[in-house]
Amino acid sequence: METTSVARITVVAGDPAASDEAAQRLIKELHDLPEIVAVEPAAIPGADGGRSVDALAIGGLLLTLIATPEVLGGVITYLVEWRKRQGNDRSLIRFRLGDKELEISNASPDERKRLIDAFLRELRRR
Repeated sequence: METTSVARITVVAGDPAASDEAAQRLIKELHDLPEIVAVEPAAIPGADGGRSVDALAIGGLLLTLIATPEVLGGVITYLVEWRKRQGNDRSLIRFRLGDKELEISNASPDERKRLIDAFLRELRRR
């Protein structure tokens, strides 16, 4: 059986409403990737034990995925491409797995590759 991990993805696209809307679009697309086990909006337990969205969860989602370097690299590359397709140069995506975080923003392709490679190397050391 393959090991899975839960990553937290935060989409920042200007104001909270735009961030949440962008995150909802991303959730729909991520459902189609075979490596993704589950994807859902980030939420915290409410006072009554139910789920409620926290202010920090706006634009956030939880992604359960197969935990291999190839899959992680593929998902991160997908996020880079998705961000570019959104056409908002000021937007960014934060990908957090455990205590490691990668911010995907308006970096050059070479810089982005270097950052992704360094991030994946750090994850392998865990």
